[in-house]
Amino acid sequence: GAPFQPAIATALQLPDAFYVDLATDLQRKRDLLSVGLRAAGFTVFPTAGTYFVVTDAAPLGVTDGAEFCWRLPELIGVAAVPVSVFCVDPDLGRTLVRFAFCKRDEVLTEAVSRLAGLKAAV
Repeated sequence: GAPFQPAIATALQLPDAFYVDLATDLQRKRDLLSVGLRAAGFTVFPTAGTYFVVTDAAPLGVTDGAEFCWRLPELIGVAAVPVSVFCVDPDLGRTLVRFAFCKRDEVLTEAVSRLAGLKAAV
């Protein structure tokens, strides 16, 4: 679309190092969050080409990802999105939950710290 053309033109003029640094930073953030999610008891699926880590919350006893995501901010102050909202058949992603890692380092570090207490809260 026309509104994006100036932004794209600017982005195309940035040096390759900008994108190398961006990719490296996002990989580090992804890995930080993934380690924290695994430690909290989630099954973590391999992630590439996105800002989200998809997990299975079933190992935590979760049977409904949407309900779990509604409760998560109250339980530990961390937000997630149920994958079922993206499925024509919500049962296909019933226990799958995604977390965004395109956040500031301090936000991710705090989220990992809060996730560490999730088993006791569920």
